[in-house]
Amino acid sequence: MKSNKPFYFILFATVLAVFVSQNLLAQEELKNPLRIGSTNKLNFAERTAQIPIIDSDFPGGNVVIDKVLGDTIFFKPALRDTPREWFYWCFTVKNTSNKKWFFKATKPNVLTNLGAAYSKDGGYGWNWIDQSNYLGPDLFSFEFSGDGEPVMFSMGMAYTQKNFDKFMLQHKNSKYIRKSVLSTTRAGREVEQLLISNFDSQPKVRVLFTARAHAGEMMSNYIIEGMLDAMLSGNASMDKLLENVEVMIIPFLDKDGVEQGDQGKYRSPRDHNRDYSGESIYTSTKAIREDIPKWIDGLPWIGIDLHNPWIKGENNEWVYFVGNEEERISAAQEKFVNTLIRTQKGPLTINSKTGFLAYGTAWNKGSNYEQGYSFSKWASGFLDEGLIMTTTLEFPFGINNGQLVTQEKARLFGKDLIYALSEYIEGQ
Repeated sequence: MKSNKPFYFILFATVLAVFVSQNLLAQEELKNPLRIGSTNKLNFAERTAQIPIIDSDFPGGNVVIDKVLGDTIFFKPALRDTPREWFYWCFTVKNTSNKKWFFKATKPNVLTNLGAAYSKDGGYGWNWIDQSNYLGPDLFSFEFSGDGEPVMFSMGMAYTQKNFDKFMLQHKNSKYIRKSVLSTTRAGREVEQLLISNFDSQPKVRVLFTARAHAGEMMSNYIIEGMLDAMLSGNASMDKLLENVEVMIIPFLDKDGVEQGDQGKYRSPRDHNRDYSGESIYTSTKAIREDIPKWIDGLPWIGIDLHNPWIKGENNEWVYFVGNEEERISAAQEKFVNTLIRTQKGPLTINSKTGFLAYGTAWNKGSNYEQGYSFSKWASGFLDEGLIMTTTLEFPFGINNGQLVTQEKARLFGKDLIYALSEYIEGQ
């Protein structure tokens, strides 16, 4: 009979090699949180059960998962029709094991200086991750409870149609607000417009607020919530405002982009905030250019476009207004900023040092508008036709001059904004 010794020798050597390699790998894993394997001696079914379910198939969802290795998820934003690097992302993770997972961005500058925001209720209430879990400019971790409930993560406090609809329920019976449709998007979604006023008397001034020209800039909607709560609060000064002023708010200018989870910024061939010259390619900007002059109807008016800046760093971590190249408008802007500085009461403050970015400073130069007119550039054309002031507000995602930005603090800033605007209008 032929001997099986060579076979058993090879089998023994193979088992020994696997044992040694697994132990070496385990030692390496203990040194490095970005693990490439698992030290747990689990069967295939158990390992599969511990792999989290990652999803971005929901309104506002956006992510590219490069890989999942060990306990680390490697991800980056889906740029879609934005031809340069940008930073919006939002996805959910469902995990059935009580385990800490690591999240490694494979592109730079997609986390704020607070790391990521998370929500445990489907994207209605948001918090920043515990700062002990913010492990670097491209890395954060999160401890899951193992209950299998999805946790939503985003670079900011994501806000879509469902958030707006839930908020509006509390004001559905108000006689001071009317909702209609500005336009219908290419995908068939309605771009709503809100009118807020007394409606019993002819307004003396009209004010237009626009938001989400860049789909990923969600913090503007919390400002809108704060303004609406203030205007509909029954406060005497707000009632006086609504007796004399009609306010229009367009909360989602790029409605398709918001619901699809697009970047929006630098969208090819141009984004919504460069679509105010030539022939507009988006239904919402086209409607603004055609309908707003009719709505103004010769009255004095103000136009304010709400934005969020880049994700972090200088000129991106404080509230500021963008100066206009027209000197008369710039002077009106500075007067309004000073009114806001003087009257503000909320926790997020604006100051004279950083609160106004004059034209010709930093990025605010003519070269920034080569793709087309912005909203403020378009509105400036009405300077001798009743325009009091137009401006762009840049409101940060996570940090404001060292102050933590939250949903509620953003709402309170919106309250400060509308009160300051009321006083500013009275002073005209």
